[in-house]
Amino acid sequence: MTIKPRVELCVAGLVYFEVFVPGGVVPPPGEEVFVPSLRLGLGGGLNTASVAAALGLDVVLAHPRGEGLADSAIAHKTQQLGIPTLNWAAQPNPAVSLVFSGLQDRSFVSAADFGALALCPDLPEARWIHVPGLLEARHLAEPLARARATGARISVSGSWAPDELAALSTLTDQPWDLLILNDKEAAFAADDPKLAPDRLQGAARNVVVTLGPDGAFGRLDGAWVSADAVPVAAVDFTGAGDAFCAGLLASLVIGVTGDAALSHGCRVAARLLTQAGGVVDDPATLADLKGIT
Repeated sequence: MTIKPRVELCVAGLVYFEVFVPGGVVPPPGEEVFVPSLRLGLGGGLNTASVAAALGLDVVLAHPRGEGLADSAIAHKTQQLGIPTLNWAAQPNPAVSLVFSGLQDRSFVSAADFGALALCPDLPEARWIHVPGLLEARHLAEPLARARATGARISVSGSWAPDELAALSTLTDQPWDLLILNDKEAAFAADDPKLAPDRLQGAARNVVVTLGPDGAFGRLDGAWVSADAVPVAAVDFTGAGDAFCAGLLASLVIGVTGDAALSHGCRVAARLLTQAGGVVDDPATLADLKGIT
């Protein structure tokens, strides 16, 4: 697909092929357990990109792609959603996850070819570039720095990467414009989630912490901001954090900041909690959340 000369958002990182394992299903060695179904999905960077596109942003998804079965599924889905992509070579199926579902959260067993990110070409010109993980941000450091030098703003969301989280407090040169962590990640990186917006300003001038059912808080443009979560009956927690990032960035792209930007992120995240999976297949799902209200 043709990429516009300057897009509103480029999401850069890995796209995962996901297999969802029902909670509590662990067969003993040598045995096989049959379940009613095993849900398959796609995630990683495609979560944020699909939500942002459904919110009306011009989006490009930049990710490595091989020649495997998972790669074919990802290519089909991005074409189906009408999301332009920038791809470069990787081993077949460069990112695959087993997702184990719990009552309140999920756990993962994943394989990812982070080394393929080192081959990333220059990223498309964009107002914002979002990277959905700290390991990905480290491997994309050079293309991100080049993009920032041309005027792009860089957003990075956390992930459970203990070494990368521990290193956040040692950064001093603000390589990113926005850092988004959940409360567990913020506690690990800054000892206390409430201290993260101040203690992690060496990583990014703007730091936001999400609190699940308790909303979000942080600093944007030097001001303390907060927002309440939207109560919903959650169907699936997959992709809610990615959806929050997309909603927040959709606000920032059009110049809305402060509490209103965080509130919009919370509303978008709440909507994703009511569906299975983190990819928005039908843009009508978020039609009423386009723009800031």
